[in-house]
Amino acid sequence: MNEKMNEKLTLNDGTELVGHMIETDSRLFVYLYEITLAAAFELLNDPEKTKVIKGERYGEKQTVRGYKHLCSVSEEMGGQMISGSLKKG
Repeated sequence: MNEKMNEKLTLNDGTELVGHMIETDSRLFVYLYEITLAAAFELLNDPEKTKVIKGERYGEKQTVRGYKHLCSVSEEMGGQMISGSLKKG
């Protein structure tokens, strides 16, 4: 089974993405698969969509709130993964 099938993020508007997130003291890092850089930027740059993000990874659930400011989006692994970082505010 594809490992990425066990990773899902759900944005505030119900948009579902394949990927996972890691929260630090000051930032939220998201790692997305099966999406283009432009599409990821459009979704992550919308504070209404990112103000609540729910994640599920290998059965563990996580909810983060308040990340409304997109700091970066980049292409990783030859375009197979898009990474982004957000901060609260």
